[in-house]
Amino acid sequence: MGGFSTARMLALIVGAMMYGTLLNLVLLSFIGLPLLLIALLIPACRQRMRRQPRHFGALAGVCAIIVVCVLWKIHRDDQLNKAHHPQLEQDVQLDGLQLPAGAKLYLRTLEPLDAQGQPQPHGLRSLVYAEFAAPHTINGVEVTELQMYGSGSSSKMLLSRDQVVAGWPCAGGTWVTLDIADEDRLQPSRWRFSACRLVTGADVAGVKWPDSSEVRQYDGRFRIGLASPAVVIQGIALSNLSLDLDEQRQPGRWNGQLAQDLTLGDWHYPRGMRVRQDAPGTLMFSPSQSDCAQNLRTGETLDAGRSIQQRRDNGAVLWIKPNAGLGVADW
Repeated sequence: MGGFSTARMLALIVGAMMYGTLLNLVLLSFIGLPLLLIALLIPACRQRMRRQPRHFGALAGVCAIIVVCVLWKIHRDDQLNKAHHPQLEQDVQLDGLQLPAGAKLYLRTLEPLDAQGQPQPHGLRSLVYAEFAAPHTINGVEVTELQMYGSGSSSKMLLSRDQVVAGWPCAGGTWVTLDIADEDRLQPSRWRFSACRLVTGADVAGVKWPDSSEVRQYDGRFRIGLASPAVVIQGIALSNLSLDLDEQRQPGRWNGQLAQDLTLGDWHYPRGMRVRQDAPGTLMFSPSQSDCAQNLRTGETLDAGRSIQQRRDNGAVLWIKPNAGLGVADW
């Protein structure tokens, strides 16, 4: 391991030295060539250069070659950059995806073959990003930008305004996240909704969701999450709320932290206490190191490491158990 690290360090040092040397040669060439040309205009310098024509000629030739090569590379890179970032002059139809005139694009590659010599999507079909000159409709959704990443990564559309996407009220000016398989990149009708930020005040599952609330889809189900501010669900003010919905978008399990003190039955819970509903009509409270629950009748306390489940309607205690096996982290 030590030998490998030493060899790697030496390789990095040698590489840095070579890079530094090359950079110095380029800088000296861009400085030296103009100086040599200026020297030709000065009689005294011109006389000296005539006495050593081979020396100064070779120096000028090396500088000229380096300058030409660098300028050629800059020009080539600029042309390549423009080819990777075209702006459409007319509408283009790529399978099921229409791109309007004026759209600014970023293409992943222009090469028809990958590093292994295998065919790959290239040119317009390797589209990674598109910015539209005016709001553009894709699969019924009006957007201003489109980002399409590689396999295993989420793709996004930037909404031009508040609108309903896959049945969810999504906020304008925010991103809708999509799950797109490689083979469906150019087939918007096959793109699957993954997440979006809800419109401020959207009423979902009986909760009016404030700004920054986000809905996500996973395994056909959905989850709405919010860090702050507090919202009221089933008469309880909560922060850090996470609400699960089934495939029919009916609310189920939720969890969060109390935004204000709560008394249920004989038990009092301070603000910040973790609370969870696994089944309708029940609540589970989980103390942490910074807070504990207290029985107002007996004075008993419930500290971190255990949780209590009660009926929502009358506060009856169903059980008190250690957190192990309850899916509750001890903190």
